[in-house]
Amino acid sequence: MATKKNTPVDEKFVGQDFDLFDALTAMDKKDSEYYDRLTEEQQKKFVPYMMTHWMSAIKGSGDVQGYYLRSVDYHANKYLFNEYVQKHPKLQWLMLCAASPGIGKQFHAWIPHIKAGVSKLKDNAKPKDIKDYYKKVYPKLTAGDLTEIANAFCVQHKRKIYLAEKFPELKFDEVELLSELVTDNEIEEYEKELGN
Repeated sequence: MATKKNTPVDEKFVGQDFDLFDALTAMDKKDSEYYDRLTEEQQKKFVPYMMTHWMSAIKGSGDVQGYYLRSVDYHANKYLFNEYVQKHPKLQWLMLCAASPGIGKQFHAWIPHIKAGVSKLKDNAKPKDIKDYYKKVYPKLTAGDLTEIANAFCVQHKRKIYLAEKFPELKFDEVELLSELVTDNEIEEYEKELGN
């Protein structure tokens, strides 16, 4: 059995399910050909979004943790849901490999998500929940820093919910961008002009 690029499928993969931890190790090592060695069935089980979540959170020094988090966001996270990129899982694999600093295998930890209703801009973010979430992501931050981050998140989130409700035709990433461009004062002025 061979893949489209005539790269032979690694025999150790035949008859095996997709192994998340092998895949993470391959990404850590920047193994760009790993995806090609998977069987077609295993390739179908590759879930890029889930991989970004695992890839971005490692246990290690603060510098390496920070690098992984920022690099996964920069190289993969902000592009994965692009309508064209979604059609190319090999490209998504390469984006995740690009996020690795290439310093070898790391211990990747699962970090729970923010509640679905909050992340989909359906429910208001509660400072305590956001603080608890960021405490898991950044365990070394002080309580004061966590409070500040949670409060800033909630202020931005409130603005995003407002924009998503006012402009339901906008996609999620467009709401994100608009939220960065518009200030709370501009929203107040807009509401005054509407007579609200």
